[in-house]
Amino acid sequence: MNNEDPSTCPFCGKINNCEHLLLLVDKTFRNADGGILRKSFNNRWSEICDENGEDFDEREFFDVLLEELESISDAIVDFECDEVPGMSSDNVIFFVKDEESLRKALESFDE
Repeated sequence: MNNEDPSTCPFCGKINNCEHLLLLVDKTFRNADGGILRKSFNNRWSEICDENGEDFDEREFFDVLLEELESISDAIVDFECDEVPGMSSDNVIFFVKDEESLRKALESFDE
C-alpha cells in the first residue's frame, strides 16, 4: 500500500480508480470529480442550487449532502490537492468495502 498518497484506497491500496471508489468530491469547488456516484451527485447538487436560487447558504446544504454520503460509505479519506502552483482544493473520497456495500449505497443515494 502507498502510504505517501492520501488518496490511496484503504481496501485495496490503489491510488486511482478502483472498485471501492464511491465518490471523489472537491469540497472547495463543490463538485464531484470521480466515482460511480459522480453524475448522480452533481445532478442532485445542481437541483439543490436551482431550487434555492442565488441567496442560500451553499455550505449548509453541501454539508448535508456530504453527511448523507458519509452514512452510506465504509471509509472516508480527506486530503488537500495542490497540483497547480498557488491553487489548492480540499477533497474527500468515499469508499465502499465490497459489492454488497456498493449496491446498498447506490440504492440509498439514487432514491
